[in-house]
Amino acid sequence: MTVRILYGTQTGASKTMAETLEKTLFALNISGFHFQTSVVNMKDYDQDNLEQEAIVVAILSTWTHGQPPEDAKMFCNWITDMTQDFRVSKSWLNGVQHAVFGLGNAEYDEDYGTAAKNLDRDLSDLGSPSLVSLGLGDDNVDQFKQFDVWMDNLVAAMCEHSSEKAVAALKKNSSPVKANKAGKKWLSQKEFRRQKRAKKAEANGETVELNEEDLMNEQFLVDDFSDDEEQSKQNANDDSGMVDVEDIGKSMKESEAASKSREMVTPMQRKALTKEGYKIIGTHSAVKLCRWTKHQLRGRGGCYKHAFYGITSYQCMETTPSLACANKCVFCWRHHKNPVGRVWRWKTDDAETLVKGSIERHQNMIKELKGLPGLIPARWDEAFTVRHCALSLVGEAIMYPQINEFCKQLHNRHISSFLVTNAQFPEKIAALDPITQLYVSVDAATKESLRAVDRPLFKDFWERFLACLKELKHKGQRTVYRLTLVKSYNMEELDNYAELINIGQPDFIEVKAVTYCGKSDGSDLTMKNVPWHEEVRGFCSALCDRVSGDYALASEHAHSNCVLIAKKKFCRDGVWHTWIDYERFHELIATYYEDGTPFTADDYTAPTPYWALYDSKEQGFDPVETRFRRTKDGKVVEFAYQSTESGCG
Repeated sequence: MTVRILYGTQTGASKTMAETLEKTLFALNISGFHFQTSVVNMKDYDQDNLEQEAIVVAILSTWTHGQPPEDAKMFCNWITDMTQDFRVSKSWLNGVQHAVFGLGNAEYDEDYGTAAKNLDRDLSDLGSPSLVSLGLGDDNVDQFKQFDVWMDNLVAAMCEHSSEKAVAALKKNSSPVKANKAGKKWLSQKEFRRQKRAKKAEANGETVELNEEDLMNEQFLVDDFSDDEEQSKQNANDDSGMVDVEDIGKSMKESEAASKSREMVTPMQRKALTKEGYKIIGTHSAVKLCRWTKHQLRGRGGCYKHAFYGITSYQCMETTPSLACANKCVFCWRHHKNPVGRVWRWKTDDAETLVKGSIERHQNMIKELKGLPGLIPARWDEAFTVRHCALSLVGEAIMYPQINEFCKQLHNRHISSFLVTNAQFPEKIAALDPITQLYVSVDAATKESLRAVDRPLFKDFWERFLACLKELKHKGQRTVYRLTLVKSYNMEELDNYAELINIGQPDFIEVKAVTYCGKSDGSDLTMKNVPWHEEVRGFCSALCDRVSGDYALASEHAHSNCVLIAKKKFCRDGVWHTWIDYERFHELIATYYEDGTPFTADDYTAPTPYWALYDSKEQGFDPVETRFRRTKDGKVVEFAYQSTESGCG
């Protein structure tokens, strides 16, 4: 019996599942079945062969806005066209059995598994009987385990279907079964020999172990057709026989119910994140060493936060208390290996444990850098004392139910807090206690482009986005819009960006070119989507012209392809004050925790050094550092600057 396994994939998961099913069916051939399987990408499948198939299994994901993945679009659209063509009979595929499994994320509500649902419906509309009900895998749970449950039911149904066809063929092609004088039916040769061995063993007081082939013979190969028919009737009413649609639904519901009290990170996600260098803490948090930490430990320059705000990059810890996110942004440099969700429904680790765990793992990673070429020993010693925390590693940190306590634990240790949110939780922003600096990612300026860039889970994502910007205006501490520019996606909406700035009135606006992180199955971005630094500068200059003269170009970090726009109130007596007085902040936050005394961004500013100013010849590169550039022939060439006073130790 031929089994065609078709797949449509964006990240490769559907292909893996298709190959797993093929191996499972191939193994069953040892048991007497004759499954002739082949795995084919939907884009390579010859559609003219469809009506000649015996069994077709389709495994495909749902991509952006409920659409099939690119390699499945043509096939799925063709099937849909067939259902709408009046010339095509509604019984066209009544000789083709089918089964469909869809991959996606349940957080997308009506878009969840849409491509698979539509394909299953269309095949049924064309007369194709379904072997089992539609299966759906949620990558927020463990879609491979869900696939295994569905596959077990499918394989059982296929075995049943195969045996019924075999029996029907024997009935049709065989001569009538002869009975001997005693009225007994003749057995097949294999079955006769098996029973003879069994009787001999029983006479000797031995037991006979039946292999898989014997078991299949016991069920299918006895030539007593009347007994077979009776057995088939019994199997139809037996839970262990034919697969019931309700059984599949029950299995899926049991799997879903078991997941409600689960840990956030699945074993597969943990493996993928660990492989990329993340140190998982507890059940939903992680820490990772930033490359700028390594750079500054070697005296090769700090990150843009060093230029804009005066942090010490080698004393900065990048972490998150929530690996889950409410978006799947096209430029996400985590390649969507983290969980997603709209509400917190996982086991919750306490804040103090997470902060301690983050610091310990960060220190362990610092310890491993001891043999790093060019390491400055004094900086390495200081790096064990964490002074800054970037809550922007991956996921949506503000989702964590104990985010206020988490930040308090940081502040109690004299660690400043830089929290980034994707502007989907306005109620969380409103409830957030003061922190050092609060970011909102503004990835696009219109509803349509934001949906295309961020691929949010919430239906009311735009309303939530605007509500977050409004809440930002009421926060007393430093607030920042973070704009990530992606060519062909979001650089043509200057007037719309200006309107959004007027809504939230942030203290600062960071404008950064998208970072290309290599090819990803989850994104179609290429280097062509990355703007040049001059293009970023031009965008920022044009944006300042559109915001009523309240903002000006303050700083830049050319190495990060990033520019800082600031409110003019931070330019005092002709001197920009974008840097932070961290000691003063810790005094203010301690008083706030003690008696609730409020404070504002104006209370803990510090002057910006000349080398970090916009249009300076250093372009944000600290002169106390040493610049290295790699030539075309691969050699590393050093560019030295004259040492000056800077915020770096």
